[in-house]
Amino acid sequence: MTAADPSRAPAGRPDRSWLLVALAALAPAVFALSSDNIWEDFFITYRCSLNLVHGHGFVFEPGRVLHVFTSPLGTLIPAGLSALFRTDDPHVVIDAFRVCACAALAAAWLLAAGRLESRAARAVAGGLWLLDPKLAAFSTNGMETAFLVLWVVLAWRALADGDLRLAGLALGGAMWTRPDGFVFVGALAASAWLLRPELRWQWGGWARLAGWALLLYLPWLLWAWWYYGSPVPHTILAKSGVVGSSGQLAGLVTFPLRLVAGRTALDDAFLPPYFYFGGWPRYLWLWGKLISLAALAAVCWPRCARPARIAGIAFLLGGLYLEVTPRAPWYFPAWQVLGYLAVGGLAAALADALKSAGNWPQRALGAVAAVAVAVQAALFAGVAFQLREQQRLIEWGVRASLGRDLREWARGPGDTVFLEPLGYIGFFSGLAMRDTPGLCSPEVVALRREGKRTMAELSLALRTDWVVLRDSEFVAMSDAERQGFGRAYRLWAEYDVRRQVDSAAFLPGRGFLRYDAHFLLWRRIGDDVPRDPR
Repeated sequence: MTAADPSRAPAGRPDRSWLLVALAALAPAVFALSSDNIWEDFFITYRCSLNLVHGHGFVFEPGRVLHVFTSPLGTLIPAGLSALFRTDDPHVVIDAFRVCACAALAAAWLLAAGRLESRAARAVAGGLWLLDPKLAAFSTNGMETAFLVLWVVLAWRALADGDLRLAGLALGGAMWTRPDGFVFVGALAASAWLLRPELRWQWGGWARLAGWALLLYLPWLLWAWWYYGSPVPHTILAKSGVVGSSGQLAGLVTFPLRLVAGRTALDDAFLPPYFYFGGWPRYLWLWGKLISLAALAAVCWPRCARPARIAGIAFLLGGLYLEVTPRAPWYFPAWQVLGYLAVGGLAAALADALKSAGNWPQRALGAVAAVAVAVQAALFAGVAFQLREQQRLIEWGVRASLGRDLREWARGPGDTVFLEPLGYIGFFSGLAMRDTPGLCSPEVVALRREGKRTMAELSLALRTDWVVLRDSEFVAMSDAERQGFGRAYRLWAEYDVRRQVDSAAFLPGRGFLRYDAHFLLWRRIGDDVPRDPR
């Protein structure tokens, strides 16, 4: 007679894995209900969605055929929901979008659980996954994160099982979700190639993977090429100058050393979104380092299950990609999920190795896992509170209000506005936006290539009717720039909630709110203004 495996559900007891599937949908739903956060960029894509629904073209601004959104799926789903419910109300559409996103995350966890065969693996990976604040935030605030995670997990599952055709379908879905979807599936394919020797020379299978992906994605690629004149989204062209600096290339060279004894983008992946603005414990980055090291340990320890090691290698390869892309928090969640799958495999291997060591080592492992999940839960609650206040004070209190006021004060929809935060202000004003870095304005991209990069240089060159600046952006101007700007524009209105932000007794990540707490609205001097707001 053999001893029972404590890492597996005892025979005869019902399998309660469905509880984690339900929690995979419930946790982000709770986050959304508590924070009600709507991502700034959702309103960029939603403006495109509504123009499509109302027959103005799949564009941000009618009459300007420009590929302003990054995710086809993330823009088509809100368009479909708007048409289905016959409403333009963003609140109705975002709530329906959240339901779809929660269902996608539940499906992703169901796929993952099928390859996390031990109870320890499911408990650790599930606890970290379900309580991850970035995954919950960017899945429910209008970002396409949940759908990307679903495709990435499907690709992981398919490659772990050796099903290259299903992996091809996952690649096609990932490309519909993000134009860099191939990076995620490519990292997983490289991992499977390393750990599954029987797949290495299956040229027919790899060809089928590419063929199915192309078959699924080609209709969009050809249509976008015909409609926009290029298969590459203008958002990528506008941001293209960010990637490829010498500093980023040096980061690739030093990445292996920093992975063990320094700080990398992978460590930042597990921190709260917008951690870099301040207001969180200074040494919280060590939390991310511990998870990264645990994923690395899973890769290096052959005793870990092969699916977990495949996820871990892909996670490490993702770290190289994150080193050369902007460290925006919405780029992290799908890589984080792969990291959690690797850490879950490590926990299962440790539990199995400690079976013969007595109760205390096993209890110690359980205690460490419980502490890790508790830390994740604390971050989940803290970020939900932070984003609730950000939504109330900044999004509704400043940016949406500014956009509505602009709509009222403008002479018509042809009025032009130069600014950086394009979403809320662009949507609620309905005006012609000229943003930096130029997501919806090729004029700005052209000026930046000419060497005009400061807010003053760009606004004066564009001669827009309105300019929206953060107070910090105005203060950053040189004396000469400020004088030139002052001759062309006059201050029209001010939006300042710094006192409310500063007076909050408890506010994790306060620096993020303070960054957007003070905006200045400027009107071009000499324009015919219908009425003064004061």
